[in-house]
Amino acid sequence: MNSTLIAILVFFTLAAASAALGRLLLDGMNRGHRQARSGRAPADGQVVIKRPTRRSVDADGSGPVAAFNRWFLQLLQDSGIPFSPTSATLLVVFAAGMVGGLMFLWDDHPIVATVGAAIGTGAVLVWLVICKTYRIRRLQEQLPIALEMLARSLRSGVSLDQGIEFVGRNSLEPLATEFRRCARQLAIGGAVPSVMRTLLDRVKLADVRLLTTTLSVHRQTGGNLAKVLDRLAFVVRDRLSYRRQLRSITAGGRFSAIMVASIGPVLFAYLLAFHNHYIRAMLDSSLGQSVLILAAAMELVGLIWTARLLKPHY
Repeated sequence: MNSTLIAILVFFTLAAASAALGRLLLDGMNRGHRQARSGRAPADGQVVIKRPTRRSVDADGSGPVAAFNRWFLQLLQDSGIPFSPTSATLLVVFAAGMVGGLMFLWDDHPIVATVGAAIGTGAVLVWLVICKTYRIRRLQEQLPIALEMLARSLRSGVSLDQGIEFVGRNSLEPLATEFRRCARQLAIGGAVPSVMRTLLDRVKLADVRLLTTTLSVHRQTGGNLAKVLDRLAFVVRDRLSYRRQLRSITAGGRFSAIMVASIGPVLFAYLLAFHNHYIRAMLDSSLGQSVLILAAAMELVGLIWTARLLKPHY
């Protein structure tokens, strides 16, 4: 292997790692400076309201790059990971450079390095998707309890703003953070409809949309909000029961999809590790490269299609 390529590869990996670490430290220092300028650190359970940042023009535009930017920003927000978009991007670049560099050092072939970079990028994205799925599931399971708690607090005679603050103090994470943020926005003079819209922007769930519509309509028309919240909690529990039943019914299909999707990469990794001459003969051929790219694209399309079919829409 050429020593110049090795030096470039090592420099790129170290530069990406240094940039990612520096960005994470910079984010922590910025949070510390903001707390110092405010004169005090946030107390336990208190949420600091951040000024909403405007997305870039590219993220609000059209095209595949803008669509990916919007998807990545929404994924980062839904995952609950305290990373800025720049830090998350540097983490993806670092993982791609690290895995791709190790694959290139092991077998100096550009396609092998490209596959390694794709694996590193996919590993970070899969980690974010897992964090998002876990957080969304916890939010869905905690919402009925929070609605019943809010209904009981309203029956005790407190206002809606005080009830939301009570739920934020006594419910579980991560839903407690969202209610505390709503309570903080109401305390500084925010209207209920606008505060609920910001909650829906942060937590894009159909159940949260029902809660947002209920509170907004009640603020305009009035009525027995405690009784409505009890009925809404029953509806949310019914939706959760349906989702659990659907997941139990489609468990076999998901397991089959995972097995079929893992056969190709596992077989490729086995041949690459123990029968390298077969993979090298395929990668050195233009027909083999075309077949490999076509197989990867078809498997990706099949996974997306299967995920769409097994996704509940209720």
